[in-house]
Amino acid sequence: DGSSPPQKQERVRVIRHPKNRGYGAAQKTGYAQAMEDGADRIVLLHGDGQYPVGPTIALADDLAEHDAVLGSRFLVDGGAAIPSWRRWGNRFLSGFANLRLGCELSELHTGARAFRSEALRELPIHRYSDNYLFDQQILVGLLRQGRSIGEAPVHARYDDTVMSISPVEAVRYGLGCLRVIARGP
Repeated sequence: DGSSPPQKQERVRVIRHPKNRGYGAAQKTGYAQAMEDGADRIVLLHGDGQYPVGPTIALADDLAEHDAVLGSRFLVDGGAAIPSWRRWGNRFLSGFANLRLGCELSELHTGARAFRSEALRELPIHRYSDNYLFDQQILVGLLRQGRSIGEAPVHARYDDTVMSISPVEAVRYGLGCLRVIARGP
């Protein structure tokens, strides 16, 4: 999404936006291309290395039983590795979503995700946000359709190399999530 192309990637097809269009826009482009190419299962793996490649890709194995699978940091040591302000915000937003949408998921704000293509095809993702709210809109859309979302433990790394939204942007994201959860995607 406007970033520098990788130096060398084997068995990877790189699709680039010439300029940064946003986090959600990048996912829309990737999901659309994967579905056009005939993928049955699609995995989101962040390029900053926050989530480990193997366990994140392995989320696709659980799609035999679910329409989507989330890699939960809270299933690994209760999320202790997550910075405290993010952990509590995540807990609050996930708790509100669980109450409002009738689910029992430990985390709805992870970047480690896998989807069945057929589930994504039924969502109006082209109308969803081009920014961070896209993630929440996808999950709320799936839950409102009665789709099954599973979870698996996935570690996450936090250091200076991991991209993160600013606290101000995090508050905007949180308020947007509350709106999406209350009203729908």
